[in-house]
Amino acid sequence: MVLNELLSFLLVWISLNTNYETSKFDFPVNVVKPIVIQEMVCGGKCPVVAFFSKDRGIFISEMDLSDICNQSILLHEVIHALQINSNLEDAFKEKEAYELQNKFLEDLSLKNDM
Repeated sequence: MVLNELLSFLLVWISLNTNYETSKFDFPVNVVKPIVIQEMVCGGKCPVVAFFSKDRGIFISEMDLSDICNQSILLHEVIHALQINSNLEDAFKEKEAYELQNKFLEDLSLKNDM
């Protein structure tokens, strides 16, 4: 799946399953080599494959975006982008992003009889 098509699909799914105003999503999605993210987040090798920066957008490692698990990683980061003006504490933002990521995986798994 092409990144722009996937992003549109994810934003529709988010709009149907949350109260977030997805039309306000206006962040770049940067697909980069894993080491780029690892250096940015950890200063070296670490297990991080994606993250959101309010100043620079979403960074996601080069990966097969036709895989629903990888799609769910991007969804998780899109949720963080939509949380930008939320009053939730960071721990609750992370909890919400993981809960929605899991719901997405469950929905697509059921839909695809997986």
